[in-house]
Amino acid sequence: TENVLTKDSEGQGSRYFFVMIQDSLDNAGRYLGMHPLFPRAFSWLAEHPHAPDGKHLILDDLLFAIVETAGTHDPAQRRFESHRRYIDIQINLAGGEVMEWLPTDALVIEDDFQADGDIAFYRASHIHPTRLHVRAGEFTIFYSSDAHKPVCHPPTGPSTYRKVVFKVDARATNG
Repeated sequence: TENVLTKDSEGQGSRYFFVMIQDSLDNAGRYLGMHPLFPRAFSWLAEHPHAPDGKHLILDDLLFAIVETAGTHDPAQRRFESHRRYIDIQINLAGGEVMEWLPTDALVIEDDFQADGDIAFYRASHIHPTRLHVRAGEFTIFYSSDAHKPVCHPPTGPSTYRKVVFKVDARATNG
């Protein structure tokens, strides 16, 4: 986990920027205080460990889960993405995948956010991304400044994975 305290452009005040996280579900409790809805997301998973694939509304559009079972992809066939409104908590339940990460300011937007949309896609970069091998029982957290390329082949080659992606409204103020 890396939390960075910075001054604003005028050198006044301070604010925190959160940077991508990867950890084991055994350590999820360390991150519950980072957002008021994080405890609700992790408790939903504990209560619904075998939820069927699909979208599950937990707290309307403030918190929902997308459960999916699928196969990984060649990273060259995927694009980096980031989200304006939602923080992603991506939890690998079975199998494995690689997620690539770069800060959004290192990339050029290819498909910008739509007026009512949450996602932007980025052009391929000459910068080598950080590659995260996310195994079953591990999770990542991506903030709006985190461009990420999920569901890429792990080092062992193509794989089937099962995961839950929680979409957490970054603007929510209570759980």
